[in-house]
Amino acid sequence: MINILFIDDDSNSGLMAKLYLERNKFKVYVARDTTRARNLLGKFHFDLIISDIGMPGENGIEFFKWLKKEEVHKQIPVFLISAHASNLDDLNPKTDVEFFEKPLFFPKLIDRINKKLRQRN
Repeated sequence: MINILFIDDDSNSGLMAKLYLERNKFKVYVARDTTRARNLLGKFHFDLIISDIGMPGENGIEFFKWLKKEEVHKQIPVFLISAHASNLDDLNPKTDVEFFEKPLFFPKLIDRINKKLRQRN
């Protein structure tokens, strides 16, 4: 089974992602902040991480930068989501990250997840 970590401070967004993605045979763990996300990363193996950018406290870009410095986690593909694409200015243009605008269109997201996971194998 493919494990996905979905990080978003909006509980409705997390619930919708869990429903749609699990309907498509993924196991989804939802974290409402990056502290909980780190806790889950310590307990489970994840094949992909989807993180909102605009969260209180540590935002999704800061979390992404931390993740890519961690030897044990840096190979996990990351998708960033946001209602505001302007936050992407903080990322290096060579960074291997995919961006999705909110509200999420789940058929497209699922298609991109499957494509990304096939590329890794």
